[in-house]
Amino acid sequence: MLQYERFETIMQMLNTGSSVRVTDLSRALGVSESTIRRDINDLAAAGRLRKVFGGAVPLDNGEAPADGTPAFAGLPPKHMVNTRSLDLETKETIQADEKQEVAAKAATLIEEGDLVYIDAGTTTGSMIDQITCTGAVFVTNGIRHALRLADRGLKSYLLSGRVKASTEAVIGHEAVDSLGRWHFTKSFIGTDGIDRECGLTTADIDESMVKTEAIRRSKEVFVLADGSKFGLVASVTFAPLDAGTVITDHLPDPGYREQLKLVEIHK
Repeated sequence: MLQYERFETIMQMLNTGSSVRVTDLSRALGVSESTIRRDINDLAAAGRLRKVFGGAVPLDNGEAPADGTPAFAGLPPKHMVNTRSLDLETKETIQADEKQEVAAKAATLIEEGDLVYIDAGTTTGSMIDQITCTGAVFVTNGIRHALRLADRGLKSYLLSGRVKASTEAVIGHEAVDSLGRWHFTKSFIGTDGIDRECGLTTADIDESMVKTEAIRRSKEVFVLADGSKFGLVASVTFAPLDAGTVITDHLPDPGYREQLKLVEIHK
């Protein structure tokens, strides 16, 4: 398991309880207790939790990050940075139930006559089996998305460009150029992170260009993100926070409500 995935799991377990123990995390994640202690130290230094004897607890409201050098130098406290682009199979195992909830809500927003852009990604891909509107036209940069749309008998188009094998996405300048003919009524965009200062971010510069252009060409923009994406920062910002309406299963930090247009499934 990658460090970034361990960070996500530790924070998820902490959000569902009042504390986490090193021994429990070690068993749950299948890594050594020394690895967990290093992860907790990094998360504490980044201002994500408070380290205690034998484990960690959530930060108190308004509590400042721990003293010492931040784990991710050059970024404000509370940022948790992911510079890796995970493959599709790995992403599908992370927050799977939450992604399904977000996708189900997003699918209800598609209406007859819409010209819809569906971004490559696992949450956006979860929409496809839940689309009930058959009178819309779909454009995507997701190779698997295009095949599944076609299998369902939905009119669909696949962008041209460079193929990224790990995510089965069409990306790069050619894909951006391929978007030039389209003017979408709605777009559904995936993201690797949502942060107050860094906005909407993704781990790949070539994927970010496609997301940015799709957003620019859309009348309405919906960003699909499960609750674990808040407070995370990936390598490249592709849009500001106010670029569209964020659909999420839950909002772990209520402070975002003042900055976001939001559809929250579990308030």
